Amino acid sequence: MASSAGHPGPVSNATYWRRRVFLLIGLLAVLTLIAFACRPSAEENATNSANVDSGPETDDQVAESPDPSIPASPPPSAEPADEPDAGPGGEGGAGGGSGGVGADADADAGAEDGGEGADADRQAVPAPEAPEDACRPEDVVVTLSTDQADYAWDEEPKLSVSVVNTGAQTCTVDIGREAMELRVTSGEDRIWSTADCVEGDAADNEQLRRGVPHTAVVTWERKRSWTDCRDQDSDARSGTYVVTLHSDYDEGAEAQVFRLN
Repeated sequence: MASSAGHPGPVSNATYWRRRVFLLIGLLAVLTLIAFACRPSAEENATNSANVDSGPETDDQVAESPDPSIPASPPPSAEPADEPDAGPGGEGGAGGGSGGVGADADADAGAEDGGEGADADRQAVPAPEAPEDACRPEDVVVTLSTDQADYAWDEEPKLSVSVVNTGAQTCTVDIGREAMELRVTSGEDRIWSTADCVEGDAADNEQLRRGVPHTAVVTWERKRSWTDCRDQDSDARSGTYVVTLHSDYDEGAEAQVFRLN
C-alpha cells in the first residue's frame, strides 16, 4: 500500500532520464553564459592585435626616432652665444701666440733672406766676356784632395786643389793662399791655415779654359799657424785631422780626413 505522508511515489525511468537531460541542458546553458561573459570584447582584441603587429622597436628604429626633447639641428635663426670676455689674461695669451707665429715667420724670412743673399753674391759676378774677367762661381768646379790618408812621423801632407772652368768663355780664378784658403782642424781646434801671415801679394790669378783643370799643391809642414802671426813654433801632434776649403768657389768641395803618426 502506498504511503500517504507526502513522499511521491516511484518515478518511472522515462521521467528520471527526462529530468537528467533538463539538468544537463541547464548546466550547459550556465557554462555558455559564463564563457561569453569572460570572452574579451572586439575592441580589446583589435588593440591587442595592433600591439602584437607593431612589435618592439629595433635599435635602428630607436636611433632614427629623434628624441622630442633634443632638436635634430639648431634652427636657422639660431646664432652662437657670445663668448665671455677672456679678460686681460686671455688677451695676453693670444698676444703670446701671435708673437710665436711672428717669430717663426721672421725666422723663416731671415733664413730665406740669408739664402737669397748668398745666391745674390754668387749671381753678382756677371758672365765673363774676356779671359781677364772673373769666372762665375756656378761655372767653376773645385776638388780638394790629399796625397795620402795616413802619414808617417816624418812625412808632410800635400794638399791639392783642382779647379775646372765649365763655362764656354775662358775666364780668371784667383787660386791664391787667401782666396783659396785651406784650413786644417782637429775637432774644434784650428791648427793651420794658408791664409795666416801671407807675405807679399797673396793673389794668384789663373786663366782657365773650358774643361782644362788647374791644380795647386800646398805642403803642410805639420806646424801650427796663428792669425796674429805670433812667434811660436809648435809641431802638430799625432792624431786625426780634417782639411777644408774656404773660398767663393768652394761649392761641392768635400773636406778630407787624414791622420798623422
